[in-house]
Amino acid sequence: PMIPACRSYTDTYTDKSLIYAEKAERIAITGRGIIDGQGALFHGPYKVRPYVVRFVECKDVVAQGVTMRNSPMWVQHYLACDDVRIDGVVVRSHVNQNNDGIDIDSCRRVLITGCNIDSGDDAIVLKSTSARPCQDIVVTGCVLRSACNAFKLGTESNGGFQNIVMNACSIHDTRLAGVALEVVDGGTMDRVVVTGVTMTGVGAPIFVRLGNRARPFQEGMDKPGLGALRHVTISDVEAMGAD
Repeated sequence: PMIPACRSYTDTYTDKSLIYAEKAERIAITGRGIIDGQGALFHGPYKVRPYVVRFVECKDVVAQGVTMRNSPMWVQHYLACDDVRIDGVVVRSHVNQNNDGIDIDSCRRVLITGCNIDSGDDAIVLKSTSARPCQDIVVTGCVLRSACNAFKLGTESNGGFQNIVMNACSIHDTRLAGVALEVVDGGTMDRVVVTGVTMTGVGAPIFVRLGNRARPFQEGMDKPGLGALRHVTISDVEAMGAD
């Protein structure tokens, strides 16, 4: 078990990972190999099932070219990291619950490009499970498939989202939303652009929700108030075979 100094709602989800780094700088996972989490062998609640990769409060992080598959829980979690580049990563993970492909959480200056994600839970999901916003994020040129949502902001939104761009992506065979923008735990979603996206076989092409679950990210905190969702531009989206 590893308990990071950075407190967030993910404290309730995990304390174990196959590959873990905290407050490290200039680190990378690269190459054409496979990291297999053997996720079908793990049974039980959240903390029994480790993540494959978890980086917390790291700077100058690169994940490039590698294939990650069969996670017991989330595949990759980047929490409160700065200057992250995820390039050409392949994810294949449907063997357990909560198999998010890429989780970008309370991070700044992140580029996700050319990835191919096929996951049991959200394929690429931005979260803010702490007071720190997720900001200055670009997702481009990715192919996404999910048994949940393909590209999602939320639902954990405590710190909010700022300056997010998703473009030139292809989404297929996704059970819920192709693009889901959700603010339900307070926080502000501000300046989001989604453009140039094609979808085939999705439950709902676009889902936008301002709600009030009001879940604090630490026990004993006051419940957050209603958040805000503004300055969102969605354009040039084509969907076929939507539910």
